[in-house]
Amino acid sequence: MNRSRNPAGRPAPAPEPSKKAGRNLKMATLTGITLAGLVVGLLYLGAEAFFGLAIIVIMLGQAEFYRATRNAGHNPAAALGLIGGAVVLVGVFLNGPSAAGLALFATMVASFVWYMSFPTRVNLVVNVSITMMGLVYIPLLGSFVGLLSRRPDGRGVTIAAIGAAAVYDIFAYAGGSKLGKHPLAPSISPNKTWEGAAVATLATVGVAFFAGPALGPWSPLQAAVLGLAVAVVAPLGDLVESLIKRDLGIKDMGTIFPGHGGALDRIDAILFVAPTVWVSLQLFGL
Repeated sequence: MNRSRNPAGRPAPAPEPSKKAGRNLKMATLTGITLAGLVVGLLYLGAEAFFGLAIIVIMLGQAEFYRATRNAGHNPAAALGLIGGAVVLVGVFLNGPSAAGLALFATMVASFVWYMSFPTRVNLVVNVSITMMGLVYIPLLGSFVGLLSRRPDGRGVTIAAIGAAAVYDIFAYAGGSKLGKHPLAPSISPNKTWEGAAVATLATVGVAFFAGPALGPWSPLQAAVLGLAVAVVAPLGDLVESLIKRDLGIKDMGTIFPGHGGALDRIDAILFVAPTVWVSLQLFGL
């Protein structure tokens, strides 16, 4: 049976499966525990060891994004975007946020030159935009994880950032499964509910209040405020990726992580949480 198509000619997005049938909880739990152990272990070896894993996962997520857009009929300059992404990640890790500007500028210019070499240029604006979106959305936001890990207290604050995203995800799923009745964003991700968001918010703020001061330089009140901010940006990161997948007509970005989908499926919330944690440290003067 042929899949229905939307007005743009692309396959219509497949509806999300129900929470009970759509996720292998045992496999997802095993994968999550393995990744958590790997992250913590590498952080104890040093920021450079952790950054090695981070850059692999982030670059995989960027490659998944470009592959998905190509499958939807677009033509991003994926090679340039990936090179630019690697430069952003390494540059920010070594030299701080100011290093990102030059990499973004160079990739933008190189993208225009890239398409100038084509005998015919179709959808130039769209393709350059997708190329840059893949760079800004994934490596640029992901570079904040490297910034956190480079701090003197980097081990704790990085665990806090990744852990906060995980806590929200776990409790949103559990709360939604048990109590969920009212969809949070039915046209984007119908399985997410206001009840799940409420449970996850309470859990994230509570865990942050007690664990934040132990992991980083936050006071209990500062950690609770950060937990509340995470409860806003973590689901936003998830919804942004869901929005992109619906537009492209796909369910998952990949299958590299059993029970979790692709690399981008796994880090979508972290891409928004890590910058939020970094900003909190700047605002609190920590």
